[in-house]
Amino acid sequence: MSADKSHPYATFPTSAGRGGNGLRPYYTPGMGNGNYTTVPMDALSTVSYNDYDDLIDSKAAARELVNFTVLKYLTTAMSSPFEVSKTLLQVQYTPREDVDIQLNTRVRSTDSDKEEHEYSDYSEGEENDFYEESDRRRRYSVGSDAGNAGSIDVDDPMFRKKVPVDSSGYVVRSSVYDDSTRPPHELKPILGVWQGIGQLMKQPHEGWSSLFKGQYTNWLYEITHLFLQPTLEGTLNDMLDLYDDTIPLIHLDRVGPNLATLVTSNLIVGFILSPLEIIRTRLIVQSAAPLQRKYKGPLHAFRTIIQEEGGVKGLYFSHNTLPTILFHTISPLIQNITPLIIDRVFRISASESPFFYSLAELGLNILEILITLPLDTIRKRLQCQIRSRTPGTKRYVPIVPLRPLPYTGVGNAVYSIVREEGGIQKKGKKKRSDKSLLNGWSLGGLYRGFSMQITSSIVLFFLHAINGIEDDYEDF
Repeated sequence: MSADKSHPYATFPTSAGRGGNGLRPYYTPGMGNGNYTTVPMDALSTVSYNDYDDLIDSKAAARELVNFTVLKYLTTAMSSPFEVSKTLLQVQYTPREDVDIQLNTRVRSTDSDKEEHEYSDYSEGEENDFYEESDRRRRYSVGSDAGNAGSIDVDDPMFRKKVPVDSSGYVVRSSVYDDSTRPPHELKPILGVWQGIGQLMKQPHEGWSSLFKGQYTNWLYEITHLFLQPTLEGTLNDMLDLYDDTIPLIHLDRVGPNLATLVTSNLIVGFILSPLEIIRTRLIVQSAAPLQRKYKGPLHAFRTIIQEEGGVKGLYFSHNTLPTILFHTISPLIQNITPLIIDRVFRISASESPFFYSLAELGLNILEILITLPLDTIRKRLQCQIRSRTPGTKRYVPIVPLRPLPYTGVGNAVYSIVREEGGIQKKGKKKRSDKSLLNGWSLGGLYRGFSMQITSSIVLFFLHAINGIEDDYEDF
């Protein structure tokens, strides 16, 4: 094969030979006839660039997700001491001094005729002269008084004091304010959130670590709720062919359907995650002392509740069902209609009047607290009640006194709290002598922790007001 002289670098002949085309010997039939697809180079570069952009976006989304979860964990950790103290303040049982709750107890007097008769028969025998003389010396020692003596005379009023005992004859505490009968692991009655934090710090077996009880469970609940609720709401909106759930309700003409899907999604997710709320409350309220601690952690608490309280059915469908449904329905409903009331009823715009908008928002937030705080208090008290069908080897020991008789439901809880807990009676204050029907009835037991929530709402109001004033100044 001779090369073309006009093309010295040509490898193949450029002119057709006997066979026709000069490249004919190297032609493969079928190429370009459908067996192979020719892709332009521009398309290849576009596909590679799109894949690279998607990879960058996925990495950025993953990084933002990690940052959000870490930030949420830190915020729950910062608020945990206040939530722990507020929960203990809500569930503690602080009745009035004149309230008598009987729980299989009977009053026993130490000066009964039978005991005196047995003591007389025992001391009159001649063979017991030695014990009688020693007992006489011990009871009538010189310089001793009735309160500090090693033993008390049988004729002393302190010796004849009536004390309540249980069915087995053991002395039981008659009042949660009695320091002499208070267990060492139990806190004194808490009067406020800050006082509860201080008492936890000083209590043996508690300390600063107890300020973060249930913090991991609370973080897990918040993160899971933030992912599940918008997803379920979007699914319901797509099924009902409604507007996008990202559009605020105040920009919609008909807010009823979207508000219904929003509240329904919050209710369903709150009901699904209600076991986490029960575990969180019980971890906070239980004593951290090694001998009294029943639950070692969230997973152990979940397994124990499943084993002892009727499985999954007992976990979801119990005395906690109704307060859970009420709380997760009323709370999101009030929170989401607040902007609608301000915009469409009060006719206040956030952009035109930020101060008055924040003031109206503060008033509605206080109204929300007045409605939801009693529900939250009742819900947490019922969560602490263990109706075990198969009792375990360890009983649940709280760090604050709970009501000895369990509540039968929401209505019974409201009536009992209002009727029995009219406020902690101060020392030196005389009891009222009148016996009217509403004597001692008080709503204070339903609104424990109210001052802390009001304070936080007022602080947010001032922050929003200052921010609105700064924006107005910049626009000016």
